[in-house]
Amino acid sequence: MKQNFTVRHGALDGIEAFLSVAKHRNFRKAAAELAVTPS
Repeated sequence: MKQNFTVRHGALDGIEAFLSVAKHRNFRKAAAELAVTPS
C-alpha cells in the first residue's frame, strides 16, 4: 500500500531553531550557529 504524506506550508517553521537549541542546550550558541540574534 502506497501512502502519500504532505506537510502544510509553514508547518515546520522554526524546527531548525528548535533542533539547534536542543543540540546546544543554549540559546546563545544556537543563535550563533543560525547567525541570528538570541532575542
